[in-house]
This record gives sequence, structure tokens and C-alpha cells, in this order.
Amino acid sequence: MELDINAYRRLIAIGSALSEEKDIHDLLAQILREAKIMASADAGCLYLRTELDTLEVAAVVNETLHDTLNSFKSDNEGLFPVLLLHRRDGSPNLENAASRSVHQAKTIYLDEVGSAPLDIAQSVLTVPLTSQSERPMGVLQLLKARTSNHQAVGFPPEVVPFIESLASLATMALQNRRLLDQQVVLKTQLENQVDERTEELRLTLEKLSEANVILKDLNTIDAVTRIKNRRYFDDIAVQEWRRAVRQQYPMTLMLLDIDHFKWVNDNLGHLAGDACLHSVAECIDELFNRPSDVVARYGGDEFIVIMPYIRHDNATIYAERVRDAVANRELLVDGQVINVTISIGVASGMPDETITDIRQLIGRADEALYQAKADGRNRVAGIDINTSIKLGA
Repeated sequence: MELDINAYRRLIAIGSALSEEKDIHDLLAQILREAKIMASADAGCLYLRTELDTLEVAAVVNETLHDTLNSFKSDNEGLFPVLLLHRRDGSPNLENAASRSVHQAKTIYLDEVGSAPLDIAQSVLTVPLTSQSERPMGVLQLLKARTSNHQAVGFPPEVVPFIESLASLATMALQNRRLLDQQVVLKTQLENQVDERTEELRLTLEKLSEANVILKDLNTIDAVTRIKNRRYFDDIAVQEWRRAVRQQYPMTLMLLDIDHFKWVNDNLGHLAGDACLHSVAECIDELFNRPSDVVARYGGDEFIVIMPYIRHDNATIYAERVRDAVANRELLVDGQVINVTISIGVASGMPDETITDIRQLIGRADEALYQAKADGRNRVAGIDINTSIKLGA
């Protein structure tokens, strides 16, 4: 009865350790040590089944050695070898108690104490590490039961259930470790999949962003002249005007119109007209190099330029440079060299209470352009929006 009480207490203690012990090897060694104590065995080992269908030692306890996981090497290497579960022909290997216990999934007890000489007399108790749902995961094997005075005896039958309970605890520990390992693997796989999907999403969004930028650029470029179009100008003009109002800096706006452009279309054709528009746009765009300057096609043969920070006294200087550059540019159209001129209307000044909207500035530039054409074309005309002083004629 005393043995039973102590054995149950040990089983309860090991069961508690099963949920607390993080190191599976330490727990298996602890279970094996308890089995050795309960059975008064001289030695014992835990064999675990491998993927190669062999049984390899995971823990060893021996009276002549310290209780350590790897102590079976060297001195005990012959006593606890790697065991094959199958022969070369594929048939079950039933030559030893450990492999036979795995194949038969039952406890095997061998007792040679009564018939063998004292120096080799031994008993062997082999218990499979098995569960209801899986094949045996290994065996717990105890060797040489002895009395308190070290006399070889057979393992008492009443100790077998306790050893089988310890084997069940070892099985549970291994199953828990397997589940934890699978959980770690699945977590790692899930994290890797999330990382992969995140990276794919990032690349997709990056491509979409690039495509959006390209599309946005395409939507703001005039197909004929390859400069900014009217839609872009309408958006940027409002922004620039609001910024000029907030920061109180001057602004110049130019309207440019190709003189007698109808003659080019009527006499040289619309393809020649498109080439003329492209060449004039290119010439104008080349003269405005500041990041804040915006050159756009306003419609038909008209172009428009926004020049922040430019006062009215410098506005006509820029306009005259543009007019002169176009007038002196030879355009090659269908192998024929032609010259065209432009008329420019300029409106410039500081936003104030007299003009509160960019459309008013455009209107003043349009009035100046009309004046330039009325004065004979190939002219620059302008007005200071703050003083209504004309800048040129």
C-alpha cells in the first residue's frame, strides 16, 4: 500500500510537470528516472521512433553513469543501440523486445533471473509509448530489477500499471511537443505567407501608383504639342493664384496666339498645322526653365504661361524674348521651311481687392492679346493689374 501511495503521488507530480516543463528532453528524463525508481531497475532508456523507421535513444538512466541525455554514448553504446523496426525485406523486426513492443503495441516482460547465471541474470520490462489514435511513438524500457541489497529479481507485476502510466505521460508530453512544434511551423508558414502577400500587395500598389502617375501625366499632356493641356492649366492656375493671395507675391500670365494660323491649315494641311503647333510649343517651353513656370496649350492655336513672382516691369522682357524666338525659328513642315509669328498678351501684378480671381487675370491677358493683334500682330501688349498701366503696344 505504501508503494502505491508514493507511486500515485509521483504520477500526480509528473502530470503537473507535464504542463509546466518547457524542455521535452528534461521531462522525458524525469519520467524515465521516476520509472527506474518505482521499478527498482538498474537501468532504463526511452527509445523514440524516427522518420527513418528506427528506434533511437532519447534518454538513459544507469546506475554506473550520471542521469544525462547523452550518457548512453561510449560506455552504454552497445547496451542501447539504434534499433531497426523492419528487416531489409520489409518484414517487422521482432528480434528484440523494443521493436516487438512497437509492432504489437503492448507491454512485453522478459524474466531471465531464475534460469540465467547471477552475473548475467536480468529482467526486461518494455512499455510502448502509444495512444488510441496513433501508432506507438517509441518505448520505455527498464532493465535488471533489483532488491534493496542489489539482488537480481523480476519486476513485480503490481509495478507494471504504474510504468504504463508513466509511459502514457511520456506519450502525452511527446504529443504536446509535436502539437507545439506544428503550431510553431504553421505560425511561421502563416507569417511567411502574410509577408509574401504583403510584399505582393506592396508591389501591386507600387505598380498601380506608378501606373496612376503615368495615367495622370498622360491626362495632363496635350497630344499634339506634348506640353501641358487645358485641364492641367485650369487646376494649377487656381492653386497658384490662391498661393499668391496667401503669400502676397506678384504673378504674370501670358496668352500667346499664332498669327495667321488658319493660312497654315488651309494651304499646307492639318498635319502641317499640327507640326507647326508642336514646333511653336517646343520653342515657347524651352524659354521657361523655372520649376514654378507652367506652359500649356490653351486651345486651338493659343498657348498660356503662368509665371509666379514676376512683376509687371519684367513681364514684357520675357514676352519679347518669346516673341523674338518664335519669329526667328524656321519650321520644317513636309520638307518645306516656313516662318510664323505670335502675338502675346500679358497681365501681371500683385493680387489685391481690385482683382480676386484668376479668371479676371486671364481676362486682362486676353484683352492685351486682342490689343497686340489689333496693333498689327507679332506684337506684345500688356497691362499691370494693380495700376491699369499698359506695358507695351
